[in-house]
Amino acid sequence: MKKLTFLSVAAVAALATEPVTIQKITVEATAPKGDTQNISADEIVKFSRQSDLGEMLSGVLPEITHVRTSAIGNDIVLRGFKRDNLNVTIDDAKVCGACPNRMDPPAMHVSSSQIASVEVKEGPFDVTQFGSLGGAINVVTKDPSKGVHGEVSATLGSYDYRKVGATLEAGNDAVQALVGYSRETSGQYKDGDGKTMAEQADSAITAGQRYSAAHKNDDAYERENFWTKIVGNIGDSQKLTLSYFGDRADNVLYARYPMDALMDDTDMFKAKYQFFGLGRYSDELSIEAYHSKVKHDMGTDFRAGATSPSATMVSLVDATIKGVRAENTASVAEADVTVGIDLSTRNWNGTKGTRVNPYAQVQIPDADTDNLGIYAKAVRTFGALDVSAGLRYDDTSVDADQALMAAAKDRDYDNVSANLLGRYHYSANGNLFVGAGQSVRVPDARELYFKDMGNTNLNETINREIDAGVEHTFGNLHVKGTLFYSDIKDYIYAYKVAGSTTSFANIDARIVGGDVSADYALNKEWRIESGVAYQRGSKKDTNQLDSLATLPQTDKDLADIPPLKGRVALVFNDERHYAEAEWIAARHQTYDENNGEQAIGGYGILNLKYGTDFDNGFSLSAGINNFFDRTYAVSNSYIGLTTISEGAQPLILNEPGRNFYATLAYRF
Repeated sequence: MKKLTFLSVAAVAALATEPVTIQKITVEATAPKGDTQNISADEIVKFSRQSDLGEMLSGVLPEITHVRTSAIGNDIVLRGFKRDNLNVTIDDAKVCGACPNRMDPPAMHVSSSQIASVEVKEGPFDVTQFGSLGGAINVVTKDPSKGVHGEVSATLGSYDYRKVGATLEAGNDAVQALVGYSRETSGQYKDGDGKTMAEQADSAITAGQRYSAAHKNDDAYERENFWTKIVGNIGDSQKLTLSYFGDRADNVLYARYPMDALMDDTDMFKAKYQFFGLGRYSDELSIEAYHSKVKHDMGTDFRAGATSPSATMVSLVDATIKGVRAENTASVAEADVTVGIDLSTRNWNGTKGTRVNPYAQVQIPDADTDNLGIYAKAVRTFGALDVSAGLRYDDTSVDADQALMAAAKDRDYDNVSANLLGRYHYSANGNLFVGAGQSVRVPDARELYFKDMGNTNLNETINREIDAGVEHTFGNLHVKGTLFYSDIKDYIYAYKVAGSTTSFANIDARIVGGDVSADYALNKEWRIESGVAYQRGSKKDTNQLDSLATLPQTDKDLADIPPLKGRVALVFNDERHYAEAEWIAARHQTYDENNGEQAIGGYGILNLKYGTDFDNGFSLSAGINNFFDRTYAVSNSYIGLTTISEGAQPLILNEPGRNFYATLAYRF
């Protein structure tokens, strides 16, 4: 199957942090000329105080789980795939985190205030992007509209959470433009036991990694976002879109790691030019270019071990990516055909990493990943059968500065990705779908070159996957079920060499699982939403690691595989008032004991939400998360990253306890 899920994240208040409206749409197939047909949509309205994309998606789709590292900047796991095994883009443009320790994953580098929708593509079925191994997530930002409009909002919440923001847009038939700004701060959240993030870090076995008395009560983060977009319509056949986004996050506490982010600055520019109706072989031709840069300064300034400049570690890392894409869509022989060429250069520069005294060290040796991709995809309908296919070829090189790191040899990769998908509509109310695909991703510079951990001999990872399922509507009940099997060759896996020393190796693995959703409309205002997802990951042969590690490798469980997780919600919506009682629960997680993971228990939490729109342009929303104040965790040790240790095991960071929030917004 290829399931494209569109999570429309449109704010009830313009600054879509809170509240957020999320609409889940499963796109079955596209007809000629690219029009979407046979769309089954379940609207989910969700209020949240979170500005964190990973946490928002984790609360909506059971097949997504976030990896808790801080109050913001949480990573995404989709069907057991994470890190570079997922593509995260903004308006189809890439932004790459700079931190080698994943303090700033790509999902962090977008403000929820900008989001119009989020596209979640499950499986190896996206040929338009380089490296979509197990799935892709694309954030679609808001476009300006005609006329003059504006919105302001303010949010207050537990743990001294504060956010204010404003947007203004104006335009006519020829030109539309918008500008936006938001600022938010938050204190440290407390878990169900009443412990702040810093207090959870007090269990660190190394006393110097704990927070110092002077910084133990610091805020969790400060953040500012600003963005603009200009759309120009040049006659009826051309369109130019220019956009910029800036994110400034300062003094972000990462209690799970031995360092914090002193500064995380993101700048992203994009231009897109579209031509429509050029002729028989071009319904739309688009040319786009983007450039994003992340500057990430992290250090131990807030920790107990930073007793003097010579004892304070500072690490400065930059990441940039720039790309160009040309894509043409046309109707050929009753099929919707798209062909494109995609070029990008990613630079990861960790040469500035330094301990102020007494020595300097290179973390990542100014490495460039250059990619040239050529792709094609086509969709055609044969009566009750929708068929789509995709093909992509990638030529990739990874080059590092060997003067900075002698062992950093250059690597070259050539790969082919392909897929074939079909959906059969056996009736007006139901359909069956099946798909098979292969996708590839190459090692990143951290996996190849990271100081004392990288492996320059890594091969690319290949995912061969089969998806199948059924979807049917029985009156007011809509049910959908999906199963998948991923056979992964040369999976890039982090493992313990000995003690706390880790490295990367290629292993063969599999991930199997599925998800079921069922939504029932009780009447016009009331409905029940539900969903459950499960996946299990395993190593095919532990001997592949046994020959490399000093420690025995007998555990076949893959690391970072989320457990069985479900969501059920009772929802009331009469277009003016909205209320929801939501229960999210998960079982205990499987774990790779050989490589530092540990057991975490299951959990169940209740969230309550209410919102209303007034007649004068104002809206109000409020909610209580984790109503019963449970103490629980959703993610394990995240093998391959440098975490602080709690005894012999990495520290696991608990989720927030009971917390409240309220947003007042005005739209004109």
